[in-house]
Amino acid sequence: MKRKDFLKHLGMITGGGVVTLTVGGIPIKAFANSFLNINSTNGNVLVLIQLKGGNDGLNTIIPFEDSVYFTKRPTLAISKDTVVKLNNLTGLHPSLQPLKSIFDDGKMTIVQNIGYENQNRSHFRSTDIWLSASDANQFLYDGWAGRYLAKAFPNYPALPPAHPMAVQLGSVQSLVLESQYGGMGITFQDPNNFYQLVSGINADNDPSPNTLAGEELKFLKEVAALSIQYASVIKEKADASQNKVTYPNTNLGTQLAIIADLISGGLQTPVYLATLDGFDTHANQVTSHANLMKTLADAIKAFQDDLQLLGVADKVVTMTFSEFGRRLTENGSFGTDHGAAAPMLFFGNRVIGGFYGSNPSLTDLDSSGDVKFKYDFRQIYSTVLINHLGMSKEQVAQVLLKDFQTLPIIKINPTSVNDNNLIPSDYNLEQNYPNPFNPSTTISYYLAESGFVSIKVFDSIGREIKLLVNNYQTAGKHSVQFYANGLSSGTYIYSIEAGNFKTSRKMLLIK
Repeated sequence: MKRKDFLKHLGMITGGGVVTLTVGGIPIKAFANSFLNINSTNGNVLVLIQLKGGNDGLNTIIPFEDSVYFTKRPTLAISKDTVVKLNNLTGLHPSLQPLKSIFDDGKMTIVQNIGYENQNRSHFRSTDIWLSASDANQFLYDGWAGRYLAKAFPNYPALPPAHPMAVQLGSVQSLVLESQYGGMGITFQDPNNFYQLVSGINADNDPSPNTLAGEELKFLKEVAALSIQYASVIKEKADASQNKVTYPNTNLGTQLAIIADLISGGLQTPVYLATLDGFDTHANQVTSHANLMKTLADAIKAFQDDLQLLGVADKVVTMTFSEFGRRLTENGSFGTDHGAAAPMLFFGNRVIGGFYGSNPSLTDLDSSGDVKFKYDFRQIYSTVLINHLGMSKEQVAQVLLKDFQTLPIIKINPTSVNDNNLIPSDYNLEQNYPNPFNPSTTISYYLAESGFVSIKVFDSIGREIKLLVNNYQTAGKHSVQFYANGLSSGTYIYSIEAGNFKTSRKMLLIK
């Protein structure tokens, strides 16, 4: 019997939410497979915020100039004069006002019309689809983040490290963190309570019988022993830092405060999961959704401010997701029913701020009368895994079980080196690609010798716009990304100086 099957038979891999086996009163599920080689990550952190119940995207990111929106929602539509306007067509729910400053600073990205083909409108099934990254007709029993962690740590479970691979604030571990080895993270609600609970346990070092069950019992004892040590690491990192801002007194605010504390305290965990429940707004939506939006905005604003003050904002990207949007047409109970495509929100210093995708069409709907999806949600996962967590395209195809194009919503590392062991015979500056571009483009160049390199971008009248490269680089092929946030359409010039080599090219930005 495989170890994962053994654990399932013992009730430790959550199927129906039941955990039966414990060590000293603590579910082993909380500890299984949570000790990984943290050196396999690139140092960046992904924070997932799950909006449980199906968030109403049309009342979150509001198309306030679309008359159909007001016609179909006579009581639920947010009036134009109260919308927090982000441009001439689109705005935020008024309760999301705290996010406006983040958006204006270019540290918030809104991606419109995200979903998948053959939308399932069941909470449970659609949630499983989002967490496992499956097709609508495909049933998977591990999560996309769990598969990423298993791929990023190929020596697991043989080499248990000192830090967890993932942390979930809550109780029962999410499917998103499951892998072929079981749960790839640890779940708790408070670091101090977790430490107090675990620290009173003594490791069982008695030898196990020389049987198949004995081997599995030995494994469980090893996991339990590691959990005792792990609780100390959690508490140590939580105590090593202190939040710089006051968080709202909400469950989400508390979760994000703990996450910021652990990140700044030095816990080298690349994936965190927080949750906000209550989005199944079938009735009396006006008040409940406004309260949820306020809870979300206040917590994220505090979190982003805290990360900045703690000096760790450059490595953290925060992403919201929900199992589906809501119907365009309000129902008879002053609410909305299960829908399809919806927007997703991204926050951080590394996001390419602004909008990606146009407002949803409210006349060209799917067969159920819902907003059509334009971008597959797995394109988002592909983007996060490649641009933020540093996986290769080939690795991501294995994690997501097929290829998905990325979206230009997260900055990749400023410079990268390709084929560096193939030394070119001469210097060269290639034409940027794509060209024309919006909002980003890649500039590639070849260095015949190692040396100091400078690459600058100028506007059409010769003013320097951006210094892209200004350091020593080895001979070989290199590339750099240029992000045109805040720039207007037009012709720009990029130049390179390397040794005695100097040249420039033109590129066209079209917005």
